[in-house]
Amino acid sequence: MTRGGKMMANRARRWIAAGAAVVALATAAVVPSAASAQDFSGGGPNWYMDAMKIAPIHDAGITGEGVTIAVFDGGLYLDAPTLQGADIEVPDFDGCHDPLDYAPTQYEELKHGTSVTSLIVGNGTSESGEGPKGIAPEAHILYYGALQGGDSLGQSPYTCKAPFEDVLDDAVARGTDIVTMSGGSAKLAEELSEGAYESVAMALRAGVVIVAGLPNDDTVWTFELDEGNGVINVASVDATAAPAKKRYSEEDMADPNTDVTAPGIGVAGVGFNETWGMTTWQGNSAATPLVAGLIALGMQKWPDATAAQLTQSLIHNTGSNPHELERSDRYGYGIVNATRFIAEDPTQYPDEHPLFVEERSPSFDAVYNPPSPTPTPEPVAAPQSELPMVLVSLALVVVLALAAVAGVIILIVVVVKRSRRAPDAS
Repeated sequence: MTRGGKMMANRARRWIAAGAAVVALATAAVVPSAASAQDFSGGGPNWYMDAMKIAPIHDAGITGEGVTIAVFDGGLYLDAPTLQGADIEVPDFDGCHDPLDYAPTQYEELKHGTSVTSLIVGNGTSESGEGPKGIAPEAHILYYGALQGGDSLGQSPYTCKAPFEDVLDDAVARGTDIVTMSGGSAKLAEELSEGAYESVAMALRAGVVIVAGLPNDDTVWTFELDEGNGVINVASVDATAAPAKKRYSEEDMADPNTDVTAPGIGVAGVGFNETWGMTTWQGNSAATPLVAGLIALGMQKWPDATAAQLTQSLIHNTGSNPHELERSDRYGYGIVNATRFIAEDPTQYPDEHPLFVEERSPSFDAVYNPPSPTPTPEPVAAPQSELPMVLVSLALVVVLALAAVAGVIILIVVVVKRSRRAPDAS
């Protein structure tokens, strides 16, 4: 079977065990600490490439080729130097402002989506020289401006008024393998409360992996996918493997919906300093495309693995050493480890999606055991009335009678004419 066609047979819960996170960047110890975690901050804004040891994976020919990633975000500056040569398609989608329809100086509208995309397919250049390096540079990007408009509920001139489910359905119909969504909006949160999880269920049923960024501590709305079943929720860590901090208290961010963490603090971006030169940015938005790109590498390496098995592998192969599944609100199941994720065959894991909780939507059954559609009854032909046939018969009788009468009249006329022409015998 294909990756999208394989179905999962058994239920699995998102939270298998609570406990200390078994996490580390590359060669760090099982539980990261200031003393044990390796510090990659000296590597500059592209430190995540070293921390995740991406170069050897690329050198082995694993670059995301053949994998389609749908990016849901805001505006996109397609002329940014870091995106030159990337395979990016921007569908013309009714109801959404064209995410390319911005002036190059509209940094506020463009910086987020452009930086997210560059972390997947960036070529490592920018207007200032070095730029963001993409983790899956040969992946095909389907870019949707689905998050344009922020929390304006569609009132911004730069917004996407198309329903979320329509955008997701379109991405799935175009053959996307992964959806990555680094943010949210009040508009989309309202839409999902009205039943768009059915589209999420359809995407999961089709074998699509959905990756979503968790809200940062100071976010004013709850992101729409973080409590959805089957979604990989991502939080961020810095170059020392420390989790992101709350803005006002300096405490570690912790979220009960965290599934995995990835580099996202002080990573490469563009537009944040109002130039298209490289700068840094941070947050769960930055960590999310790195997880999506890593999954794309896994899909290329292990084409026979299902989306569920790839998700199993992602959460089993965090940290630097094999371990039983454990999670915490700070790290989820751990910091993703690209080396182990690529090296371990995902088909060794059950074809069961591990990120489901019974009380959340969509339910396991809604995704993998949907009710059979009610067959459409065959149309029953209306009984034909006998009246038309009676009328036809009557008409035929009348026609025949008229013909007979006409024949008699003609015969009489002929006889009369002949009798007048006959010679007088006397």
